[in-house]
Amino acid sequence: MIDFSNPAAVNWTKNIIKDNMLKEANAIGWMCDFGEYTPMDVVPKNFNEDAYNYHNRYPLDWAKTTWDAVKEDGKLNETVYFMRAGQTMSPAVTRLFWMGDQLPTFDKYDGM
Repeated sequence: MIDFSNPAAVNWTKNIIKDNMLKEANAIGWMCDFGEYTPMDVVPKNFNEDAYNYHNRYPLDWAKTTWDAVKEDGKLNETVYFMRAGQTMSPAVTRLFWMGDQLPTFDKYDGM
């Protein structure tokens, strides 16, 4: 997992998005996945709260890093990325949310 509390890791990630995804691959959309899998015992570099709080903040930091990279590259209005994880502040820096894998059945709790 990328430690988004570490400014060097944030810059590294933004450069991958800008150089490899936006420029080299000419991508206009992708999924930013796995923000929900932050370990509950994570020890972030620059976060002075407990691991549970960082677990909840991680999806926002992942989305903000992506937002900033796309914005810095001047492609905010022509790029769509989506996430499965989020929190109350995530909609400000996320284009779309994907609710996860849905079953193609009419089951009571997990289906169409």
